[in-house]
Amino acid sequence: MTANDFRRIALGMEGAFESSHMDHPDFRVNNRIFATLTHDELLGMVSLTPEEQQRFMREHPSAFSPVNGSWGLQGATRVHLESVEEDALGEAMTVAWRLAIAKGPTKSRSKSAAGKTAKPARVTAGKAAAGKAAAGKAAAGKAAAPARTRTLKQLLAPYSDDVQDLVQAARALMLELLPKVNETVDSTGPYIHYSYAPGYKGVVGYITVNQKGLKFGLANGASLPDPKKLLQGTGKAGRHIVVNTPADLRAPGLRQLVRAAHTAWKKERA
Repeated sequence: MTANDFRRIALGMEGAFESSHMDHPDFRVNNRIFATLTHDELLGMVSLTPEEQQRFMREHPSAFSPVNGSWGLQGATRVHLESVEEDALGEAMTVAWRLAIAKGPTKSRSKSAAGKTAKPARVTAGKAAAGKAAAGKAAAGKAAAPARTRTLKQLLAPYSDDVQDLVQAARALMLELLPKVNETVDSTGPYIHYSYAPGYKGVVGYITVNQKGLKFGLANGASLPDPKKLLQGTGKAGRHIVVNTPADLRAPGLRQLVRAAHTAWKKERA
């Protein structure tokens, strides 16, 4: 990968634009930085959560590492351009972009963001009173912040039509092979989960979207027989099948793996 590849992927995120701070390039959405390049453009950085940082470092140890100091502990993740693959970078970039979107716009807008200045929201007396009431309840521990939600359309918005079509086909397959499963779109990351109970232990399958296609995952894939050698990954439990074309979803053995994952999940909870 090159700096131009990094730049292309960053600017491919909806609403993203290039700016700079401290004399090196950065990439923003809603004026929030989600990725940067070093002065010499030999290294990149994506802003992840500490948990996502650990996942990418575990799955791609030569491509990702923490930035030095406290920023690294908070999720700032170095991208080694000479080692990272486009698939992995696209996924990490999308996670960073989603996290920036979830935080909302900053108070001040960058001049480089199409020269537009954000207008302050009009606050009526009723809204002000409601705001004070909500603040009082939160302070008293009586109100919880609502969970962020996101539609499938919003998740897929940054991706090409081909990738969106591929995700829809993968969804249809999951819903066919996992009867009455619950489908959940992740609130920030490029994930769709398929579960039968709340929490991670209820998940049977998942889809991870990236710029090339998707990963068709099985939460208990590490324990499943895989005679066709379709499953990839090194996690303790999860495994995935790389899907970049519609033909990959028709690979011999794929349907059997999903059915086996469902059967194994039911047996574990019997």
